[in-house]
Amino acid sequence: MNANRQRSVIMGGPYGASTSMERQHKMAQSHLAKWFPGRVEHYYREQKRGYSQRQVGAFMAVNYQTVGRWEQGKKCPTVGEVLALAKFLKIPQELSDYMEEIARNESRKNFQSDRRFNALCLQFAEMYNGLIHKWEPLFIPGIAQTKAYHFNIVGEAEGTTDEQLNRGWLFKVERYNALLARTDNQKVVLLISETALRNLRFLSEADRTEQLERLRYLDSLPNWEIRIVSALHPEGGGAFSIYRADGADFGGPAFVYTEVWDDSWCIEETDRIARYDDLWRILLGKSITLKEYLDDRRDGLAQEHP
Repeated sequence: MNANRQRSVIMGGPYGASTSMERQHKMAQSHLAKWFPGRVEHYYREQKRGYSQRQVGAFMAVNYQTVGRWEQGKKCPTVGEVLALAKFLKIPQELSDYMEEIARNESRKNFQSDRRFNALCLQFAEMYNGLIHKWEPLFIPGIAQTKAYHFNIVGEAEGTTDEQLNRGWLFKVERYNALLARTDNQKVVLLISETALRNLRFLSEADRTEQLERLRYLDSLPNWEIRIVSALHPEGGGAFSIYRADGADFGGPAFVYTEVWDDSWCIEETDRIARYDDLWRILLGKSITLKEYLDDRRDGLAQEHP
């Protein structure tokens, strides 16, 4: 069974097209499933290939208004349309597979997939959404990590292969560069547990300094804020991110991303997002600014692991 077919079975959907799936397509509940494929199509059409909507429509045998509805998040392309778009726009295979999975399961309100797959959704949410809130109880968030931190802290903790580590680092660099290239005044707030900074002792002095300087640099940018939670925090408060359009022209629907070791979810249910908002406010209330934390604990962060 190939990867796409296996993922489809795991999520409860048949691999091939069916009358039931067509009915689901017409009853789509997920706004994220409509937004994401359209954003990918727009990005590769306009920024990567330089095609017009009419050129894409001509290839797909649809009018340009249909292409516009995809890009505006009003309509999710069908599985067949996703496959044709991927071929025409030369969309990378992994991204094409993820678009296909969304198209097959667009009626699911909370999109469930493996962590690597859903990370592709986060990449585009970071490129287009106006408000990004991230809480990390164990690690510095990926978009703020240095190469040494990624390979020596995350790699050691997760026990991944060299190939996985290299691929993961390149992906983080893409996300970091895309965020810093934005000019639309997006708001990014990172809440980081003290644990993540204490683990810097496993790095060399030069690598610790580089990571702290990366955090200071990001914290100094307009519309960026990094805060540290050094107090006790709720037991169930595992890592999560909240994304909102917040007035951004091409921002997507509000959703929360959270994960466990072997799975992850993009949650769109309003009441569940509200509960994560409540948790965010609790954590924010327990946090202090990055500068305040570093000024108070400079000596402790300088210690290397014995």
